[in-house]
Amino acid sequence: MNETNNMLSTEFILQGSDVVISIFIIVAMSFVPASFTLFLVYERATKSKHIQYINGLFPLVYWLTNFVWDLLNYLLPATCVIVILRLFNVPAYVEGENFLAVISLFLMYGWSIIPVMYPFSFRFSEPSNAYIFLIVINLFSGITCIYTSFFLEIFALGSPSTSTLSIITSTVKKIFKIFPNYCLGRGLIDIAYNDYYNSFYKKTGLNDRIRTPFIWDITVSNLVSMAICGFVFWILTLLLEYRFFYSPTIPDALPFSHLDEDEDVAKIRRQILNKTINDNILIMSNLSKCYRTRKHKKLIAVNNLCMGIRSGECFGLCGVNGAGKTTTFRMLIGDLYPTAGYAHIHGFDSMKERREVFKYIGYCPQFDALFDELTPVEHMLLMARLRGIYWHNEDQHVYQLLKRLDLCEYLNIPVGKLSLGNRRKLSTAMALVGDPSVVFLDEPTSGMDPSSRRFLWNVIRRLVKEGKSIILTSHSMEECEVLCSSIAIMVNGCFRCLGSTQHLKNRFGDGYTIKIRLKSSLNSTLDQTILDCFSTNFILKERHINILQYEIAEIHVSLKDIFSKLENLLINERITDYSVAQNTLDNVFVNFVRDQYDTSQQTRETSRRRQEHFNDILDDTFDDGSFVAIKSRRNNNNNTNDRQQMIDYIELEC
Repeated sequence: MNETNNMLSTEFILQGSDVVISIFIIVAMSFVPASFTLFLVYERATKSKHIQYINGLFPLVYWLTNFVWDLLNYLLPATCVIVILRLFNVPAYVEGENFLAVISLFLMYGWSIIPVMYPFSFRFSEPSNAYIFLIVINLFSGITCIYTSFFLEIFALGSPSTSTLSIITSTVKKIFKIFPNYCLGRGLIDIAYNDYYNSFYKKTGLNDRIRTPFIWDITVSNLVSMAICGFVFWILTLLLEYRFFYSPTIPDALPFSHLDEDEDVAKIRRQILNKTINDNILIMSNLSKCYRTRKHKKLIAVNNLCMGIRSGECFGLCGVNGAGKTTTFRMLIGDLYPTAGYAHIHGFDSMKERREVFKYIGYCPQFDALFDELTPVEHMLLMARLRGIYWHNEDQHVYQLLKRLDLCEYLNIPVGKLSLGNRRKLSTAMALVGDPSVVFLDEPTSGMDPSSRRFLWNVIRRLVKEGKSIILTSHSMEECEVLCSSIAIMVNGCFRCLGSTQHLKNRFGDGYTIKIRLKSSLNSTLDQTILDCFSTNFILKERHINILQYEIAEIHVSLKDIFSKLENLLINERITDYSVAQNTLDNVFVNFVRDQYDTSQQTRETSRRRQEHFNDILDDTFDDGSFVAIKSRRNNNNNTNDRQQMIDYIELEC
């Protein structure tokens, strides 16, 4: 009988048609579950998922609804495959109990493979990358494992069950059952394999040897494996969502020096740490975030921030890209665990008591978390219903907010057709749903035209008058000066200065900024006459080729003396032109954030890319002589420095 079984096994394997069918089914089904991560990654990357959480959505509800929807979408192609097998009347898959076994495999495959995809959505920020990666994983875990077990069975034919090769084959097949794609493909092969045996037994009258497909060795083991796999990955998804595996601290202490800290920042730090201020609704105490790089080095994004914000106050967080503004925002809204320190909103910890914090806050992300197919009304109704606004009040509440943001004429237009300015207005309106007392606005006016920007400024000012606390980030000191009652300039993860706009002007904005353009004939060494003229009380802040920028405190010299010196230089043809301007908050901002560019590795990398980007511009400039000053210096030996200075010059002029 063993020889007969071996002969049947050999004939079935050599025939191979059912193996090919299962492989093609695996290939087709590998694309379907991978597509389910596209929307998940998009929602996570754009902060749409976190905005829904802020508005009251529970994580378990979020994942259950996604699973139900994904399962319904999976059933459509799965049904098509089953119908095709039925229409073409493939005997091994449509006769008797075999058809029920095939349906069972497809149903359990849907249960298991969809949760397997979910944990990967936490590791990607680009939907297309996640989709391609998971397709490859599905194909590899299905096709490679099936062919491996298939060839091992060929080599093990005729070997006793106690032989090493047979034991290896059996063990490998058991290990592969952790992959749903393998279970589906292997289950289909085993069903066809069993049907081939049963056909032979019927012809030879050995009816007592006919086996149902619903036994452990054929489909039950695969069904059980997929059921366990689905359950395990469901638990894993929820554990990742609730950050069960996250370790918030890094063993080494974060480097921080109080010696270099500004006196205003140090004063606020002492007040926060000593808890001498009790009327703040938002408190940051030594809030820090540190990342591990691939080379196991520490990258400090936010370093020991201390700050308190009162009700009805607009606080501006200023800084260039990479300063740590968005990272700070993410920790404040409960989207990112701090490495050290804490943030409290209305007395609740932003991470440990997120559900309570979410009741009081609204959030407008830096990039619009919108769906192009939905209209503004549909976006607002979604947020209102998540907030739990009574259904008979939601229409009125939504309409009032849309009217407030001047979006009434776009109520039923898909968001994908709206301008960038109107999309930013809608994102701001969504942050105001439910009348939160603390509103976080991450660069709310980015990409807006001047008219829309000033309109939104007026909206924010009215919100502050109503008693709401506004925390916003911006690159524009003009915006912060118009809106904010207090400002912090952030450089390399630290507050470099802190206070009201007038206070910062009084401390750092006194004096004048003087820019002079040297004659092109001057060499790289400054003319001694100019050095002598500006050596006392004048501070050389920047030099870009033949452009010099000085700063001087107002108390040191009068405007009359400044203009007298500049006119003498102009008359003597030492300079071609000059400008004198009173220092503004923009000057204060530029002076502080210059440190960001001096010390940030990220900025140095950006400068390198920027230099490559301007190569063509530089070549054209040197060749056609459009900049006389550059052309006159072309014969110098410091061509590399000249090119870098030219890049700085282009940045300055643009």
